[in-house]
Amino acid sequence: MKKFSINIGLINFKGDMVEQHFDIPYKFDNTPEALEELCKLISHFIQQTNIQTEKILNININISGRVNPESGYSFSIFNFSERPLAEIISEKLEYPVCIDNDTRAMTYGEYMKGCVNGEKNIIFVNISWGLGIGIIIDGKIYTGKSGFSGEFGHINAFDNEIICHCGKKGCLETEASGSALHRELLLRIQNGESSILSKRIKAKDHPLTLDEIIVAVNKEDLLCIEIVEEIGQKLGKHIAGLINIFNPELVIIGGTLSQTGDYILQPIKTAVRKYSLNLVNKDSVILTSKLKGKAGLIGACMLARSRMFESI
Repeated sequence: MKKFSINIGLINFKGDMVEQHFDIPYKFDNTPEALEELCKLISHFIQQTNIQTEKILNININISGRVNPESGYSFSIFNFSERPLAEIISEKLEYPVCIDNDTRAMTYGEYMKGCVNGEKNIIFVNISWGLGIGIIIDGKIYTGKSGFSGEFGHINAFDNEIICHCGKKGCLETEASGSALHRELLLRIQNGESSILSKRIKAKDHPLTLDEIIVAVNKEDLLCIEIVEEIGQKLGKHIAGLINIFNPELVIIGGTLSQTGDYILQPIKTAVRKYSLNLVNKDSVILTSKLKGKAGLIGACMLARSRMFESI
């Protein structure tokens, strides 16, 4: 589920992808109406598949922010009721439903079907509109006591006056995320700097998307590249701290900004070498996501299957 679209997929019990739809138009708002629309889109996807509907055994939905996968509660979005969100959606769809944090699902997708090759201690960094991490320790997803682990974006990192969506100032996410890239690009164009997106941002009725900025980076737009590299440097400094703490074998850079490849990866690696302990960072390979935009979708499907095995 992204700001302007959703991805929906269907796997069989062997883990093979049967059907997948990407970038289905959907405007996310934290409202009952947006939740209703999400359920309608899922129902429509189910209806148009060639699978007998009684064979659909479980649905997992990735939710951003604080999510408790065990209780089914979401504490950041769609939290309009005292009842668990998973229970409410299950009632609307008439199928068993579980929910999990979107970054954790991406981490699990990459672990099961992506660039992981036997590593058991992994940090997955999701740089999308927001910023979060997924943690795998000894081959198991680490959720924390209540499912709230991985809130990397809300480390207090900057002495700035930018109010994060969490309500606090100075969060890492305010200067090192997709939303920070979007905000900084608009500001610098408005202040007279040029970009291939300069004319595009004047279309007030059709807001510039993060995906469009990523395309501009990969078309070698100098202003977009400069901002992405600045974000990479800031992010790398704090990933160095994660490496010092967790000593992971693998750090995977994922999410929307990872699609800029070396433009984000190289500044991160440079900062990690500069700010982490040499003996510790030698253990950590830093790669971009193999699954890219499919990580969340594959992770959601694999988690739905995993929950089925847990209930057997």
